[in-house]
Amino acid sequence: MANKNKLIFTAFAVISFSVSAGFKPEGNEKEALIEAVKDGYQVQRNLAYNYQTGRGNPGDKDFIPKDETKACAWRKILLIVNPSKTDASDTQNERFSCRNLDFEQDELVWKIVYKYMPLIDEAKNKGEYMVVKDEPPVSKDDLQIIDVAP
Repeated sequence: MANKNKLIFTAFAVISFSVSAGFKPEGNEKEALIEAVKDGYQVQRNLAYNYQTGRGNPGDKDFIPKDETKACAWRKILLIVNPSKTDASDTQNERFSCRNLDFEQDELVWKIVYKYMPLIDEAKNKGEYMVVKDEPPVSKDDLQIIDVAP
């Protein structure tokens, strides 16, 4: 049973990494947080993943430190503010990200959630949340085929 759980987690991690590659948030932690407040579900999901695994190295322009507490908080945020976008993988990711936190870390999780929820609500009320932006067309050379078959 433990091996089956490890296999399932590894599959989720690989899929999450593959899906998150090339997506926002871009930039450092501060810039990524600004994007997550306005750009919504996918950016929040990717930010949570970046916190779960860490991204870059200290001093890099795209550095995001590994932080289980913040990963857990952003998993909770995306579940709360995007109910129509989430699926079973999001609840599984939240359970995984939050599983090892102690009481003090759990308190901090909710402080983070309560800090960003009003900012996201404000962006929604102003019509600035998940606004589709004009992006350059994607060429066939930019597409990446990901085979997840066993």
